[in-house]
Amino acid sequence: MRWQAGGAPVDAGWAVPLHDKVESVNEAISNLAESGSWVLLYSVQRDPEYRALLDQLMTEILADTGCSRDEVTWEDAYIFLASPEAVTPYHIDHEATFLFQIHGNRTANIWDANDRSVLPDKEIEKYYIGDLNAAKYTIEKQSKAAVYALNQGTGVHHPSKAPHAFKNGDVYSIALGIHFCVRDCDRQASVYQMNYLLRRCGLKPTSPGKSQWRDNLKTSIIGMFADKKPKTKHDMLRSGFKRLTAPLRVVWK
Repeated sequence: MRWQAGGAPVDAGWAVPLHDKVESVNEAISNLAESGSWVLLYSVQRDPEYRALLDQLMTEILADTGCSRDEVTWEDAYIFLASPEAVTPYHIDHEATFLFQIHGNRTANIWDANDRSVLPDKEIEKYYIGDLNAAKYTIEKQSKAAVYALNQGTGVHHPSKAPHAFKNGDVYSIALGIHFCVRDCDRQASVYQMNYLLRRCGLKPTSPGKSQWRDNLKTSIIGMFADKKPKTKHDMLRSGFKRLTAPLRVVWK
């Protein structure tokens, strides 16, 4: 679960304090129309009914996208509850998301993950080593956003690494999100992690997709140190980088 005040600006990142007038997450939810909060409930598929719903939706999503189930390395369902006018700050995620608006209305701003004037390689690299606030919003980027009006019964897709931000309308919002990771994006994450290391060494690494043999080498190095049976998305994405760089952390500090 993540619980934050809903009144932060779009460039606030995730370092948003709890609402000082709301004493508990139960209060935030039960008085959602007035509490000035947003609450994110992760992994709701632990409940059997949501497990069945996640399985159904993933079957439909994979059929529509042409993605194979074998390529999916992680999946999750979440429920997002937010007070009127609440803002979800600008950020990126590794996973792709299909978001379904159940109650209320929101405005979705989604940017192109492949536009390096919006999302530079250095920001992606910092995200993949663990800085969840690495992607930075600027007012100059706003004109490049695709803007979608989400009402009850509509939804939106934001691909892996696509920057996004949301603003609620004048009533409380409830949405269901389906997250999933795919193997190609996981491999690309390893390339970005190695590129971060190379950049720290004063080199100018090749961006992912520019050289297949370089990408394969970088992925293999990170893979040598990664958990073979990761239990969480974080372990899957960052365990190899953490183990590889453990001897360097004292030097970096």
